[in-house]
Amino acid sequence: MALLLKLGLINIKLDLKRSQFKDLLLLSAFQPVLFFSFQTLGLLYISSSEAGVINALIPVSVGILGMFFLGEKLTPKQFGSFFISIVGIVFLFVMNGAAGVFNTEGVVFTLLSVFSTSLYIVTGRKLSKSFDPMTLTFGMMANGALVFLLLALGLEHLTLQDTASLLHNSEFMLGILYLGLFTSVGTSFLTIYSLGELEASRSAVFMNLCPVIAVIAGVFVLHEEFGYYHLIGSVLIISGVLMAGFSEKNN
Repeated sequence: MALLLKLGLINIKLDLKRSQFKDLLLLSAFQPVLFFSFQTLGLLYISSSEAGVINALIPVSVGILGMFFLGEKLTPKQFGSFFISIVGIVFLFVMNGAAGVFNTEGVVFTLLSVFSTSLYIVTGRKLSKSFDPMTLTFGMMANGALVFLLLALGLEHLTLQDTASLLHNSEFMLGILYLGLFTSVGTSFLTIYSLGELEASRSAVFMNLCPVIAVIAGVFVLHEEFGYYHLIGSVLIISGVLMAGFSEKNN
């Protein structure tokens, strides 16, 4: 994004007030710093399919947080749909434990990533009224890049020689370009743009596709195991989220 800014292809607001800068730092803390950190840690312990199913709780979490922080109203039907989703999560946890594959660390880290991205969506909805999407996206990516660079230098003890060797690794560079351009910049910009047009709870409903895609990719690309209890838990969680979506649409 810095290159696009230098070339004049994008326009952002740089003269921010102190309060606006603090708001931008808070948003950046939720996404990408905390979300990506917790998500990465979670995937060290559980499969991408299981993480995808747990991520289906994001619309539920956003709906509840939006009610408290944004004054968005929830109907009794939406509360019922949230309960169904939570039952699905509990069922998945219990069955994983019975099968001897339940991993507390992975579940906790993934739930923390869900909470982080929910706070990001709610905060983004609030800030979308005073920031344009490009400025918010640029600020998030710049702050995130700085934090993760410092962490890499401090925790991994990267040297200039190590960094240069990574730049010559085609697999690493393709992965970084995909994660940077599409899952970071592209996703953040489109999410912030949608939050400027839709309520946080409505925007989060579109995340229903995330667990479905994660499960499909996990099974067919990564060849992860997907038992019958994963299917039942997924159906319960996604059914609850879809009920919330349809309720919102009817309202």
